[in-house]
Amino acid sequence: MVGRGRHQHNEINAVLKVIRKIESLTVVESHNGHRWGWVECSCGVKPHSIWCTPRNPGNHARNILEWAGEHVTCGTSKEDS
Repeated sequence: MVGRGRHQHNEINAVLKVIRKIESLTVVESHNGHRWGWVECSCGVKPHSIWCTPRNPGNHARNILEWAGEHVTCGTSKEDS
């Protein structure tokens, strides 16, 4: 059994560790059916689901990381000079 805050697949767990360091993104753990949780962005876009038992954990981890990469700059203010 895996403790709270950790995903059972190491690839996804590594991606979640990276995402938790990004200020504009929030990892929400809510075990509901096949969904382990989701990643929310401060810009208000639809959250990205994280599945408990994806068919291919490596591809799922890559998809989560790609989604997070698109939202890294959300929430950072751009100062006009």
